[in-house]
Amino acid sequence: MSTSRTTPPGKGGLLLLQPAFLGDVVLSTAALESWHAARPDDPISVLVRKEAAGLFEDHPFVRQVHIWDRTGWAKYPRLLTLSSACRKQEPDRVVNLHRFGSMAWLAGRVGSAHTSVFEGTPLEGRSGVTAWPHAIGDGRHETERNHALIADIAGPFDPTTRPQLRPGRRHESAAKAWPEAGVILAPASVWATKRWPAEQWSRLADALSERWPQCPLVLLGGPSDAALLESVRAGCRQAAPQVCAGDLNLLGSAALMARSNAVVSNDSAPLHMAGAVGCPVVGVFCSTTPSFGFGVLPGDRESGRGVDVEVSTEALACKPCGLHGHRRCPEAHFRCGVDLSVKQVLDAIGRVSSLP
Repeated sequence: MSTSRTTPPGKGGLLLLQPAFLGDVVLSTAALESWHAARPDDPISVLVRKEAAGLFEDHPFVRQVHIWDRTGWAKYPRLLTLSSACRKQEPDRVVNLHRFGSMAWLAGRVGSAHTSVFEGTPLEGRSGVTAWPHAIGDGRHETERNHALIADIAGPFDPTTRPQLRPGRRHESAAKAWPEAGVILAPASVWATKRWPAEQWSRLADALSERWPQCPLVLLGGPSDAALLESVRAGCRQAAPQVCAGDLNLLGSAALMARSNAVVSNDSAPLHMAGAVGCPVVGVFCSTTPSFGFGVLPGDRESGRGVDVEVSTEALACKPCGLHGHRRCPEAHFRCGVDLSVKQVLDAIGRVSSLP
């Protein structure tokens, strides 16, 4: 499935492939910004999974969004249809940020004269294909790793370049129904071991209300997170956070973040969404670690507007236990979450936000 803007898709330009999780797509927008700054007249199109397509609603310079519904066996016939649509665009450059076979196959079918991939991608070694290293834990942020694939056009990586989400007026209008200048708590994640325990989030909300009693609190997530958000609210003894479980769409949530004092998020999409609208952010890392390259943005870390908190790997030999987390703690103690104190997170909020 493809959706086009009022502007015709056009020929040439850039086709960016990133059908991974929502947070990965948010981070990929930094490459789009850098390419557009270097070549503002180029048509730009993206291919993303269905769940991430809403990030590009009303986007000012992404002319076409190819949407891949990855559910069920029919995802492969859908991919064939998408490959034909992408091929018709005749892009000058295909940038494949996905390191698995599906996008390598699609990029090969598109047949662009210039294709950029990461090393280990099945297309590596073909004529017209340039491969770049993608080493988890090499000191680079994911935005920097992604930038390597377009550096010949966009120039050297600039740590101040950030992903950009661009809420429109209707998204900003929807966000105005929720408190301004508050703190957003985002306790959900696809992976259980990435989630700081719900009772810790409740204690954090109480601590925030005690330290900043006038500061509104919002528990933010999607419709499937409603039960978790309600359990956090029910666990509060002093705070009375509002629950926003799918009441705002992706860009509506981003617009609310842009109006807030801070966002506190697990190692999950809201962490990157906050950075993409310039909101101060605290990343809470349990089983994973920011050294993988998916923490707060480099520019926010350097400026003090973003902080990652975690139990030190020296204090916990089993951390990190995986790149994506697990459904349950492999060691059955989950100390990376339990031992991460509310005080650590609360103090980080005080450092990054403008709260007195």
